[in-house]
Amino acid sequence: MRSTSDFDLHNIQGDIWPGLSKKYQQFFFFNIENPAAFKPMLKVLADKVITSSHGALVNRAIIHKAKAPPSSRLNVAGAGLNLARDVLTAIHDTLPPHREIRKARGSDLVSITGVNISFTKRGMDKLSKEKFRDDPFLQGMFEDMVGEGRDEAKDWIPEFTDGSVDGVLLVCGTELEVKEKVKELAQKYLGKNQGIRHILTLDGIERSGDAKGHEHFGFLDGISQPLIKGLDDETAEKPGARKYLTRPGVILFGHDGEMDNEPQLMHPPWAKDGSIYVFRKLRQFVPEFDRFLEQEAPRLNFNKEQLGARILGRWKSGAPVQLHPNVDCKADARLNDFDYPLDDQFNCPFASHMRKTKPRGIVENRDKFDIMRRGIPYGLEVGPDEKEKTKLDRGLMFTCYQTSLSNGFQFIKNRWVDPDTFPADKTKFTGGMNPGQDPIVGQSVKGAIEEDDKVLNMSIYDGDGKHNKITFEPFIQSNGGDYFFAPSLKLLRDLAVAPAV
Repeated sequence: MRSTSDFDLHNIQGDIWPGLSKKYQQFFFFNIENPAAFKPMLKVLADKVITSSHGALVNRAIIHKAKAPPSSRLNVAGAGLNLARDVLTAIHDTLPPHREIRKARGSDLVSITGVNISFTKRGMDKLSKEKFRDDPFLQGMFEDMVGEGRDEAKDWIPEFTDGSVDGVLLVCGTELEVKEKVKELAQKYLGKNQGIRHILTLDGIERSGDAKGHEHFGFLDGISQPLIKGLDDETAEKPGARKYLTRPGVILFGHDGEMDNEPQLMHPPWAKDGSIYVFRKLRQFVPEFDRFLEQEAPRLNFNKEQLGARILGRWKSGAPVQLHPNVDCKADARLNDFDYPLDDQFNCPFASHMRKTKPRGIVENRDKFDIMRRGIPYGLEVGPDEKEKTKLDRGLMFTCYQTSLSNGFQFIKNRWVDPDTFPADKTKFTGGMNPGQDPIVGQSVKGAIEEDDKVLNMSIYDGDGKHNKITFEPFIQSNGGDYFFAPSLKLLRDLAVAPAV
């Protein structure tokens, strides 16, 4: 078994792996007006502010320790603490005593903040002469998703349409502490005196109570995550965990698996330990989604929960509908060690969200298209005056990491999610219909003329075991975003002393 010692955990930004702890998150988008004034700040940020993978692991361990009895030692199998033994050994004795673990104001939560930073292609051009090889990253999300995709420019936040966003600072933790941290960092490192102009701040917040960990449609989120070879090996050994490990180069530049190890496609050494970061604000139409389930389920001889499970591919608890087609099984809420039959959609439709975005065994190269999702919900809960129609803005700040957009986010969106023909050659198993579009994040054809293109559809077995079809308008709306590069801490320090472009 490989050890985490094969990776420099002090060089990788912590949100890439293992992920920053986030009850609350602010995305601070900025423009670099004076690169020469800003560049020296990159070393200061790398040395004093940015949370590395090691720092993120320490934060997780502190949270876990705060929940445990004062006399206990950290348990490698502890709930939610996916640390390799060598990491636990290294950090255990550096943790503060129980009595010194600081709590967030007005809360029993541990007071912790994590900070990461990323730059668009435009931002990197202001900081470095190095060139990227990922075409969608070079285009930017607006050209990719609006110019060539299904996003509507009118739905985008204006700040994402004019090319002024050069970078984003991620600050995660507990709400009051995050807001104070953003204010402090903006004054010290990301203000006018440092050549920075603030563009926009967006907030995400974890839902509370029984909805904790669930996105606004009500489903448990973040389950089918890739496990990185050499970092998550022990996690993969746990019961129910995914057993297929993702090559680290699919997520991190400069490691095994990047672009299938084809040298002419890989990035140069300067990009090592970095990753491409996708930010995309997705508004969710929750009342409309709930009403659709209530109205459509009886026609298909399902109850609302059964239809919802088939549309997503998992029950709201997280249990896979492929293994539990009729009744939820909360004991299997995070089960990820299963596969789909290649030529059958009786339990789980081919076009369900989980099967569209992670088709598992149908793909020969099992990890090539993996992405590391790090999203967080935003907005208030559905109010009593929203039973029929959405009035308030709520949804998901969708984010993910990968080393190739054309194999990762862009591929999944354009080749799997939106086409009704994926997976291919399945009409004899669907009663002659195409499988359909992803019912959770699918988008209709922009400027559609044909009536069939103005709506989405999905092939499904109904409750009587017969082929059927559901038709619906999109339940999400893209409000825009961009593609960013999350550099290593070493590269941040190198950029600080490189000549301004």
